[in-house]
Amino acid sequence: MALKTILLMDENWEIYSGRDIPQIVSAAKTAEDAGINYVALSEHIVMGPSCGSKGHKLNPREFHMPGNQSPLTPHPSSLMLLAAMAAITTRIKVMAFAVIPPLHHPLSMAKQLATLDLFSQGRFAVTPTVGWQEEEYRALGVPFNKRGKMLDEHLEIWHKLWAEGSTSHSGEHYSFDEIYFEPKPWRPDGPEIWVAGDKLHPAALRRIVKYGNAFAPLSMLSHDDMAQINNAMIDAERDPKTLDFIGFIHGDFRSPTGPADIDQALRAVSEQVEHGSTTFLFKPDQFIDSPDQLEDLCRYVVAHLKAAS
Repeated sequence: MALKTILLMDENWEIYSGRDIPQIVSAAKTAEDAGINYVALSEHIVMGPSCGSKGHKLNPREFHMPGNQSPLTPHPSSLMLLAAMAAITTRIKVMAFAVIPPLHHPLSMAKQLATLDLFSQGRFAVTPTVGWQEEEYRALGVPFNKRGKMLDEHLEIWHKLWAEGSTSHSGEHYSFDEIYFEPKPWRPDGPEIWVAGDKLHPAALRRIVKYGNAFAPLSMLSHDDMAQINNAMIDAERDPKTLDFIGFIHGDFRSPTGPADIDQALRAVSEQVEHGSTTFLFKPDQFIDSPDQLEDLCRYVVAHLKAAS
């Protein structure tokens, strides 16, 4: 199987400005020309003081994790930027990585996702998550302790709306009767759904089997995890080989501000492949100091993964 790549285009504030939206969008065309498979952006609507409660990153180029970032971190609207990226590309897929459905109404969310899938002609993937920041939920008037159930209801509603005919729903959090949803997404089942989780837990497994095209765990899956997913997929009469699994190309930082060595980071790919990873996510500011170096970095990563396939 050919290994695939995801270029994460937020969190790169060591080489991009959060206000220079055109430059961020243009990176999608650079990535496409270099052979990258997906370009991704994640979501936060607002940030609260606790987002830095675990201390800021030892090196600002590290991945954002719960509690390690400044509340002043830029988070432009991911769906708007992804639509712009889809407009200037023809092959690369655009991914809403870590969109937070409970912070939206499912009818509005389903409309945005379907429209982006239609506009990109099926080149759209979404990774719906529950988020981690209670202050963000509080600011938007959404119950933080209900977020898992709300996500499950979103997924159910989206797929009802994306099917043919009228739709009704009566749930714990959302209800509506006999409504019509048009236009439908480009793909009959809607955009690719990538399930996320800090590890494989029962809710993640349930979502993978019912809706998932891929799983994006924050930590490497064990062989037992893979066996559990394979068995659950077979029980649901789905082919386990149709699932993709995200691995990460992490920088190992030897200075408090400088970039990491890409060759050292790529050495971890083979072990992740042995544990089932098929698609590798990386963010450029971990390895380069300027957007001018992006194309060379992308080509280098693509070539390495091609050789490792």
